[in-house]
Formats: sequence, C-alpha cells, structure tokens
Amino acid sequence: MTMRFIGSKLLVSLFFFILLSGPPLAQSFSPGVGDIGDDGCLCHGGKSQSTTVLIEGIPQQWAPNITYNMSIIINSTIEISQDENAQLGGFRLMINEGVVVFEEGNNSQVINEGFTHTSTGNQYREWNFSWTAPSSNDSVVTFVVHGNAVNNNEQSTGDAWNYYSHSVAGEGFTGVIGDSPNYSDEIQNSEIALLIFAVISLAGLFYYSTK
Repeated sequence: MTMRFIGSKLLVSLFFFILLSGPPLAQSFSPGVGDIGDDGCLCHGGKSQSTTVLIEGIPQQWAPNITYNMSIIINSTIEISQDENAQLGGFRLMINEGVVVFEEGNNSQVINEGFTHTSTGNQYREWNFSWTAPSSNDSVVTFVVHGNAVNNNEQSTGDAWNYYSHSVAGEGFTGVIGDSPNYSDEIQNSEIALLIFAVISLAGLFYYSTK
C-alpha cells in the first residue's frame, strides 16, 4: 500500500512538472505576443495553408534613409466574426534594421524587440506601417512576420497561422543574400510529444492507483 501511494505521488508530481515546464498548449495572446512568438504561434497548432501572410510594399532594393509604406495582410478561410469588437487576427513582426512606425499607434506595440498587435489591434487582419531604411546601404534587411487568423472563440482552437519572410539588400550591398528564415513545424511537433507523454503519465497514474 505504501509503495503504491509513493508511486502514485511521484507520477502526479511528474505530470504537473511537465505541465508547468512545457510551453502553453491552450493560451491565446489577444493583447500581443513577445519573443515566445518569434518562431511561430506556439499555442495555435501547426502552420496552415488555409491562412496566408504577406508584407506588401517591400522594395526589390532599398535606398538609405528612404521611407517605404508597407502593410501586413492576413488572408484566411477562417470566417471573420461579425460580433462587435471581435478578435480577428494577430501578428509578430521582426525587422533587423531600420525604423518602423505603425499608422495606428494604439493597434500595435513593441514587446521584446519585436512588433505585435494590441487588444484593439487584435480586431483586424491588416495593419499599415512605414519602414525607414538604415543610413548605410550596404547591408541586408530581413522582414519576418507571423500572422494568425482568429475565429473569436477566445481559445487557441480553430485558429490558423502562417508566416512570411523576405530578405532585401541595400543598393550598396555587394555580397550574396542568404536564405530567408524558414520556420518548420518543429515546435508544434515537440508540443505533441509533450502532450503524448503527459497522457502516458496519467495512464500510469490511473494504473497504479487502481492496483
């Protein structure tokens, strides 16, 4: 009896340690997301072809100190809710050089050196901003945005995300532009493995507690 109790207690402790140490599996980020979103929307499953993300207005080559008008655009088969103040989408934008200014300041914010939506900015699937190029034209600037189409159920279920990345050289750059970042489903696969391990732990707990 004592050994069975100790074994059950250890399994319970292990299960809660897994839940506490792992990434959030069912948390939404309507007020905006920090660097936890740098590799994708962790809590919304894998990338989905039902959603596309684009940064419109990126030049083929940029000139120093010139300001370019751009837009983050999310297109998705996820229906747009007609509810007042509905949550429709979100983004995490990272640009390694230059100055970014969003058209509607209350719809965006800076968290952990990246740009993201606010609670009011969560009510859109398109955000306009300007990007002013660096003063030196001999570097490569990389634009990365993760975008999520939201179904307004206040949960992570039923949403669909994707990303867009593009690298552009300045007029004075003479090297070779490397590949733009490629975000696989590695993070989501690890979450699935974590969930499976948690289920196995619960099954073990149930087995030992009923013996």
